[in-house]
Amino acid sequence: MDIAGKVAVVTGGASGIGRALATRLAERGAAGVVVADIEGDHAASFALSIGGLGVQCDVGDPDSIIAAVAAAEAALGPVDIFCSNAGYSDPDSVGLSTSPTDFRRLVDVNLLAHVWAAQAVVPAMLERGGGYLLQTLSATALITGPCAPGYALTKHGALGFAEWLTLQYGHRGLRVSCLCPNAVYTPMFGAPVDDLLAEPPAGVGFGEILRPLEVADFVIDAMADERFLILPHPRVGESFARKGADYDLWLEGTRRRLLKGRVSVEPASQAGRA
Repeated sequence: MDIAGKVAVVTGGASGIGRALATRLAERGAAGVVVADIEGDHAASFALSIGGLGVQCDVGDPDSIIAAVAAAEAALGPVDIFCSNAGYSDPDSVGLSTSPTDFRRLVDVNLLAHVWAAQAVVPAMLERGGGYLLQTLSATALITGPCAPGYALTKHGALGFAEWLTLQYGHRGLRVSCLCPNAVYTPMFGAPVDDLLAEPPAGVGFGEILRPLEVADFVIDAMADERFLILPHPRVGESFARKGADYDLWLEGTRRRLLKGRVSVEPASQAGRA
């Protein structure tokens, strides 16, 4: 995958991982970067700083995704790379009290947004002989662990859809990568929006916490290799391997760690807009 000369769309692109991805894509010579974000004014001001295009986009609304793609194509040409980065987590981070309305919104934003994005860009990508989908998921997609229930079910579902896409269309040039990080120091953790390498204060997050630009650099390298799973935190891959080797043992061990309180529940802020 060569980013130079490509047109890229990044949802949730005005802050956090999305902002870092848009920054690196522009620096690596993308022909155009579209910063799509629910905060339209924020998207526009940041996009201007990297020579891109800012558009308002609520990924929970399929019509909004279609409109963002249309704006990208009208201004810059066909979309070669679509980064489905936006997402958030349940208001109730530990129990089953999330309302039906909130669950449906989670499904729309964290799961169906990937489907709607694929419907909007994949057919034309296949006609041109290929394209790239980068989906920001979470370590939760692989190893569940400390997170809210709606976040868990939607991230697992998004991983399954990504697998389906690559199995169905990989032979026609479609490349799919799933970014599955653990903790990242984004504005939802209190990080400054415009400092993508800010050092997190002590006590923020759980385990190793990376900064957005560190994650973006890892992603760009992984895209060059066209890796399906992008795991910037090594321990996520290690835990995933243990899970596959002995599912019951992994479940029991994870349950014990949660009950002992050695792992805090993933806050809604961690998943906020990635």
